[in-house]
Amino acid sequence: MSLTVILLIAVNALFHALWNFAAKKASGNFYAVYLGLVMSCIVAVPALFLVSPSEFYKAGAYPYVLASGALNAFYFFILAKSYEHGDISLVFPIARGTGIAGTVMLAYLLLGERTSPIGIAGILAICAGIILTGYQHLRTGVFHKGLMYALLVGSTTVSYSIIDKLGVGIMNPVAYAFGFTAVATLLLTPYVVIFKRRELADAWKRYRIHGFIVGVGSLGTYMLILFIFRIAKVSYVVALRELAVVFGSLLGFRFLGEKPTGVKIAGIGLIVLGVIVIKMA
Repeated sequence: MSLTVILLIAVNALFHALWNFAAKKASGNFYAVYLGLVMSCIVAVPALFLVSPSEFYKAGAYPYVLASGALNAFYFFILAKSYEHGDISLVFPIARGTGIAGTVMLAYLLLGERTSPIGIAGILAICAGIILTGYQHLRTGVFHKGLMYALLVGSTTVSYSIIDKLGVGIMNPVAYAFGFTAVATLLLTPYVVIFKRRELADAWKRYRIHGFIVGVGSLGTYMLILFIFRIAKVSYVVALRELAVVFGSLLGFRFLGEKPTGVKIAGIGLIVLGVIVIKMA
């Protein structure tokens, strides 16, 4: 994989960690996340003028847009729940690790992607590093709601990553990303507006800045990933995005008072090693 692609994914991972940090700072408030989705749709409109009108009339991509939108609606709901019940140093590593392992398997089975032995070694190193960063929570053996939701987040990531890899092969990534974000927002709107207006108003007062960072950050970073999907294997891209775990853990250590144990540091080291190995693949 080229150094340029790796650097783009590294920058993407940093911003991915930052918007997840904002979601945690908002205490996993789902209504703040919903506000972010609405804001991201509004902010993305000017970018649509850069896309040829013909790119919006790709009928073959519509099933992927709808499926991805439904999965993203579920993803943001359970992501908020996971940060409501778990630390970023638990949720982030487990969710991302699950996403890597599942994506590699499905990319092989459904997309016919063949990963080299060196590439597999790099992916395994990243997975091991991610497990180590969340080891302290897993070692207790106690059922943890944050862990359950993190596993659901990872499973959802696997599903929409494969769907999106296929979808952007047909439709321009900007139009595609706007499409599934709009679908996700529309699917969540009736529940929020009809039943949760008070909670939404409270989120606007307390967390609208956090919501803006989550919404615009998630859309912007994923638009970049969709462009990268067009030129690189989805299994490698998803694995390299887990540099976000390194950045997320560092943010947790610095700003949330989470303890930088030796095991977590070793996990971060394995993730970095995995990235270097994938560069060699």
